[in-house]
Amino acid sequence: MIEIIAASVTTIDILVIYTLLHVRKRKWLIALWTAFLNVAFPLLGFMAGELSAQLFSEWSGILSSILLGLIGLHMILQEDDPSETKVTGPLLIAVAVSLDSFSVSMSFGLMHLNKWLFIVSTGVMSLVLSYFALRMNVTMTPHSRTGLRRLAGVVLIVMGILSWIS
Repeated sequence: MIEIIAASVTTIDILVIYTLLHVRKRKWLIALWTAFLNVAFPLLGFMAGELSAQLFSEWSGILSSILLGLIGLHMILQEDDPSETKVTGPLLIAVAVSLDSFSVSMSFGLMHLNKWLFIVSTGVMSLVLSYFALRMNVTMTPHSRTGLRRLAGVVLIVMGILSWIS
């Protein structure tokens, strides 16, 4: 169950960023690239996390806690506006949105979560959320976008604390 919660937290940024884009063509292509990359990057991150866990077996819980906490803190303190970033092309948009899933999934690999449940959940959620956001063109106010990002940051920090405790 924690894997599905972790996958939903890591894909919230897709919803936030894609609601800001005004894409007229190739929405499915962007959604498919995003889903593919949100499977590939977490898989690589998980493998790096598992390798790190084997190398640093005593410290893996602490490392994953620190990584999750720092990523969450970054999400809370981040002030840049994703709508100001000019990225063209569906692949570049998908890479820009999916790149952070590598570092997050690396910390989940350190926690020894169920890799396949997390990766499949991330892929499905990213496909659904990206297509929903692009298709419906839901507009979010900057205040609600910041609030959603900060909520995801707080959840990551809580997961880091729980990882430290267990």
